[in-house]
Amino acid sequence: MTDLLGRMSLQEKVGQVNQHLYGWECYESEPSLALTDTFKEHVAWGGGLGALYGLFRADPWSKVDFHNGIKAEDSWKVANLVQEYVIQHSRWGIPALLVEECPHGHQGLSGISYPTNLGRGNSFNTELMTETSRLMARELAAKGVHLALVSTLDLMKDPRWGRSEECFGEDPILAARFSEAVVAGFQGEMISEKVSFLDQTVAEIKRKPGNIGVVLKHCIAQGEALGGHNSGTVTIGSREFSDVYFPLLKSTHNAAGVMAAYNDLDGVPCHINETLFEQLLREEYHYQGIVMADGIALDRLNDVFDSQLEAASAALSAGVDLSLWDETYTKIAEAVTAGLISEEVLDRAAGRVLSLKFMLGLFEQPFVADPNATFGNLLEESQAANLRIAEESITLLKNEGILPLAATTKQKIAVIGPNADELYNLLGDYTAPQSEAAQQATIFRELKQSFSQAEVVYAKGCEVRREIEQEPLLAEAEAVASQADVIVLVLGGSSARNFDMAFLRNGAVSSKGINMDSGENVDVASLALGGCQIELLQRIAQLNKPIISILVQGRPYELTEVVNYSTAVLTAWFPGQQGAQAIARLLTGAANPSGKLSISYPQSSGQLPVYYYQRAAAKQDDYYDLPGKPLYPFGFGLSYTEFSYHSLVASSAIDKVTVSVKVENKGDRIGKETVLLFVKLHGGRVIQRTKLLRAFRKIVLQPQEEQLVQFDLSEADFTYTDLDNQLKTAEAVTIFVGDQQLKVTRRG
Repeated sequence: MTDLLGRMSLQEKVGQVNQHLYGWECYESEPSLALTDTFKEHVAWGGGLGALYGLFRADPWSKVDFHNGIKAEDSWKVANLVQEYVIQHSRWGIPALLVEECPHGHQGLSGISYPTNLGRGNSFNTELMTETSRLMARELAAKGVHLALVSTLDLMKDPRWGRSEECFGEDPILAARFSEAVVAGFQGEMISEKVSFLDQTVAEIKRKPGNIGVVLKHCIAQGEALGGHNSGTVTIGSREFSDVYFPLLKSTHNAAGVMAAYNDLDGVPCHINETLFEQLLREEYHYQGIVMADGIALDRLNDVFDSQLEAASAALSAGVDLSLWDETYTKIAEAVTAGLISEEVLDRAAGRVLSLKFMLGLFEQPFVADPNATFGNLLEESQAANLRIAEESITLLKNEGILPLAATTKQKIAVIGPNADELYNLLGDYTAPQSEAAQQATIFRELKQSFSQAEVVYAKGCEVRREIEQEPLLAEAEAVASQADVIVLVLGGSSARNFDMAFLRNGAVSSKGINMDSGENVDVASLALGGCQIELLQRIAQLNKPIISILVQGRPYELTEVVNYSTAVLTAWFPGQQGAQAIARLLTGAANPSGKLSISYPQSSGQLPVYYYQRAAAKQDDYYDLPGKPLYPFGFGLSYTEFSYHSLVASSAIDKVTVSVKVENKGDRIGKETVLLFVKLHGGRVIQRTKLLRAFRKIVLQPQEEQLVQFDLSEADFTYTDLDNQLKTAEAVTIFVGDQQLKVTRRG
């Protein structure tokens, strides 16, 4: 790699650190598939190509659908076409990195769309997360993709933020363990903290077929933005940052890349934060991958700098190795010539990009083989896993004995609500167009099939947000419900985009559809359910019939009235392509609910923040007009069976504390239980937090079965940042598991 860098010209190096093109603008599908002049001119400009984003992307922003996009089964051909051209037009035969968006599955035609992160966080199942990530990687690898962009590092601290659905939850340990699971699934053992991959040959790097690199985003603290504003400013102090975000930074150490976040940290934009990337990530946590800019984020540095040359210099110095769509990094050669950037700093970034290409084996094997019939089998396997994680992502919040509802019931069931018969409303933001066949997998249609002996009828009731011209829909729903024995009410929000919307240069919506109330750049001031949904609920409740309410949502909406009027309540979040089938299986009892809330569920936006690990200050928690407690606590979730905890024991050694607890399934159904271990630290000269999640495990228990669950906690699990900004070990700790607790003295 050093030898190659020494041979390259200034412009060729600049070409390697640029990911300037929108991939969907690089080909034309009519009259036959061909590469565009825009693509060819950019390759000529850079003497090759560093990376290409979104070659297979399909969505309303790209204006790509089934009529003009690349079919999944043909992706490998297009990948090879691009790679062949790039290699032939690079003096040194340097292949390009093909990069794709994978927020909850590949955002390409016929891609598998899994539940969004907020739902998957409710599963607390890292093994299943690793498995589904491995399947995503295999799907992308078969198409010719080298890097997947996956959101894992954001925390949902303020649910008014439109990107809440991209967070695994509010807890840093949960997000860190899921980040590690994602890396393991996508990359296998390609990168290890035990050895630098720069010191290994391609043969020594344990890359297996189907492994690709993953870029974790966003680095970091994007969910802390004031007021829940997308890309807003972050004002947390250094102690809060170290206690909350260091676990997430550590979780990136084996990733091929991280993406810098749009936000600032105490006024310093992440994209020029050298302390964050060069000191914390690389020096302290031995991170080896690249740092990628977020979309056009480098151009947004005009908030700080008067010229793009200055911005390019600051970002390169801070450790940002690869651009994304911006103009700023196209000016690097000018900045070097002007003396604003040393070529050594450019060499560092270009070297990291080239090193990643070596690690991924692109120089040895730049082309991808025809996946042929195995591709269809892979998609079938992926959908089976998709159904499992959808089932575990859905959380039962209330059940007065109505669920499960027997599949053999002959009752008349009315399925009503704006999200009852709309597949796109189940899929979340950044989703590709769905085939006509896929669009049939709605909640209403799946329930009609599952309850085959019942009469299952449908009425929309109202739209998600639109308030005008809703009376006919409301009246129809009321009439349909009046004739039913049971009502399944499907409420919530939507991140569904359409091709009539306008978008910003980074793909976020700029002119929102009235019924899109979640997703990037769609922040809300109130968490109240939109449109006429509460009126719909109230009208149906007056009929005095049992109501099973299902919330399809990307953030927690206010549920107090829903809970009060309903016999059972489930939150399905955005459950993905298999979400409707998962809901049907849960309602019939074919599956047992096992989701646990990965957030503290607020009663109202007026309570925010309500995340559980706030500092235990002596204050009045209740407001004059609202309780201070959330509607449901972090970790809450019901099952069709009952679990009990007993015999909590902790034993201390020099370097660890071993905690064990017995968990019993006291019911008559097999069930999955998430065992959560929290600690409350004592001592020090700072106010400690109410409690902190330190470990979790999901177990399966047969009826009447008891299991001993054991956790080993390290010294790091009992540390905090003290008054002097130094890490200290707590003098004592209270351990909480289920309804059990005990106090352990650590020293003194």
